[in-house]
Formats: sequence, C-alpha cells, structure tokens
Amino acid sequence: MKKLSYIGVICLVIATAVFSFSCEKDDICAEGTLTTPRLVIDFFDADIMIATGEDVAKNVTNLFVEALNPNLDPNTASPIQDNADTVNTISIPLHTQENTTVYRFFSGYETDSDGNITAGNSDLITFNYETSEIFLSRACGYATNYRLDDAGTGVVVTTDSDNWINTTTGIAITQFTIQNETIAHVKIYH
Repeated sequence: MKKLSYIGVICLVIATAVFSFSCEKDDICAEGTLTTPRLVIDFFDADIMIATGEDVAKNVTNLFVEALNPNLDPNTASPIQDNADTVNTISIPLHTQENTTVYRFFSGYETDSDGNITAGNSDLITFNYETSEIFLSRACGYATNYRLDDAGTGVVVTTDSDNWINTTTGIAITQFTIQNETIAHVKIYH
C-alpha cells in the first residue's frame, strides 16, 4: 500500500512539473507590446502657413471629437473623449473592420447642464484607408495597421458654410502608413 502512495506522489510531482514548464513565452502578452495604433493629428496655424509657409502649432480651443457611425442614423455619434479640451494634438482610433471612419470635430465646444450643445463649430472629416492585420503572438493576437489613401482622398473635410478648418490649406497627410503612435500622421490647419 505504501508503494502505491509513493508512486501516486511521484506521478503527481511529474504531472505538476510538466504543466508548469509547458507555458511558453507566446502565452503572455507583455506590457508595452505594440497594438493597433491610433491616428495622430497635429493642429497648425493656417494664417502663418499661408503667409510664411512655416508650420506653427496652434491649439484648438475646447476641441471635442465624436465618431459617426455611417451604418446608423447620422446623428448617432460616439464621443472620443469625456470633455472638450484645448490641445494641439490628438490621437483617434480608426475602424478596423471598415475602410472609412467619419469624425465630427468641434471647435469651441460647450454644453449646458443637461448636456445640450450650446456653442461650437463642427466640421466632418472622413478618413479613407486600407487595413492590414499583423500577427503579434498567440497571447496578443492581431494588430491592425492602416494605409491612408494617397489619391487625394485619404482625409477629406466636408465643406460647409462655416468651416473652422481652413479649406485653403486644409489637411496634409505627413505619414500615409499608420503603424505606431510615436509620430503625427496628419496635419490640420485652422
């Protein structure tokens, strides 16, 4: 009987050792692993660009950005941030399952206590791109990289009677391939 219990303990130790050493490096997604990048946009002063050709960063006062879902009612939007903020750069996600993402960018955005918009000027911007999936590892799965269309339709501002984005200088794509968030991909002049 003692022999059976020794054999059982030895089998249990061997089984535990096999299971504990079977975990591979690919089973854990390390912190800091590159994932699907967001599109980085920098904002610049259009007047200085027109006058001197120089890029000078310019804050957008109370910038608020919301994504429009083209498959639903055009009034259905998902905010990208909680509150309007005065910034000269922003990072926004693009759809991974589609080749177009539409955003409404508000300048001077304000709401009342009920959440109704009381001030602000909105411009619609459409981003057109191709996607490619990159396999990272079993634990991390896939990341999606993007390539903005380079035939003049990669980033399009819908012209209206009161654009806050300068339609003369408009938008410049500085990086067509979006693989990381360390550099700006698009410049918006206002």
